[in-house]
Amino acid sequence: MSDAVAKSDEIELTMEREFAHPPEAVFRAWTENDALRKWMGPGEIKAPEAHLEACKGGSLTIPMVHPDGQVMTARGKILETVPNKKLRFSWAWDQEDGSAGQVMEITLEFVPIESGTRLTLHQVNFLDAEARDHHRSGWDGCYEKLEAYLGE
Repeated sequence: MSDAVAKSDEIELTMEREFAHPPEAVFRAWTENDALRKWMGPGEIKAPEAHLEACKGGSLTIPMVHPDGQVMTARGKILETVPNKKLRFSWAWDQEDGSAGQVMEITLEFVPIESGTRLTLHQVNFLDAEARDHHRSGWDGCYEKLEAYLGE
């Protein structure tokens, strides 16, 4: 289930997905670099050099390699981490001139449910609704690959 929500003048994205795996497994998939590298990136996009330091103040760098060789890199800082429960970080795309793009914030909540985990992603501070919708599509593709990875 995915829902995009706009509150006041801020454009936000909230997505929920249930995984048939415990919160510890889903959290590890996000926070262990070897795991993150196996599923991050929607569709044919891959992130073999993804790096995330899952501690407050840690960094994340996720170069996403498109099939045509183009690389788009997201960078951020870890703002909060509660093992197996919550991960909050900033997220900005590198621009062609090397500067950081719009800085967004993403909060992931890992909630245990009877069938496994409900993962809620909440992303804020988009430039516009088009950017939000592009991210929603990207996260949907990532979640498909995360489900496949967890099922291995």
